Amino acid sequence: MEKFVDARGLSCPSPVVMTKQALDSLADGTVTAVVDDRTALENIVRLARSLAYGVEVEEQAGEYYIHIEKGKMGPAASLTQIEQTVLLVTSSVLGKGSEELGQTLLKNFFYTLTQIEGAVNTVILMNSGVFLAVEGSEVLEYLTALEHSGVEVLSCGTCLDYYRVKDKLMAGKVTNMYSALEILAAAPKVITL
Repeated sequence: MEKFVDARGLSCPSPVVMTKQALDSLADGTVTAVVDDRTALENIVRLARSLAYGVEVEEQAGEYYIHIEKGKMGPAASLTQIEQTVLLVTSSVLGKGSEELGQTLLKNFFYTLTQIEGAVNTVILMNSGVFLAVEGSEVLEYLTALEHSGVEVLSCGTCLDYYRVKDKLMAGKVTNMYSALEILAAAPKVITL
């Protein structure tokens, strides 16, 4: 059986949600999702891989056709990717009170995090937390170091768009609410700043 999902022009997380619903409605078969946004493409491919489904992508005139084969096993997410400690950062400062102190504390926090191997597996940046991963951030070098050590750094696409800094993203990848919530829900431990 085949299903077609037209998610062109839709904002996050609709393309992922629609694709997941189409996959859930099939016992076996192929879902082809069409998107016109690179972030939506990456999020749908990540979804397919997290479910261990076969996935192929073709680009035609600026649109991406994502063919997901349910029933054909692709590379599965490893246990360490599923059972993990997630750091959720929702602000560009740590704590309430002095903003200057909050920036210093957050910088020290991320520096310290680079010194403790395996402390977290994923960092999710939401709201003004996305400023930490963009050009000019005081913690950019630490996020980059974490990324090089295998930590997944994800920034909310809606937040990057809202603050108009998506083109300045320097560390990690863009994610959507659906994928972020899946990671948070699956994690046995979540640290929120």
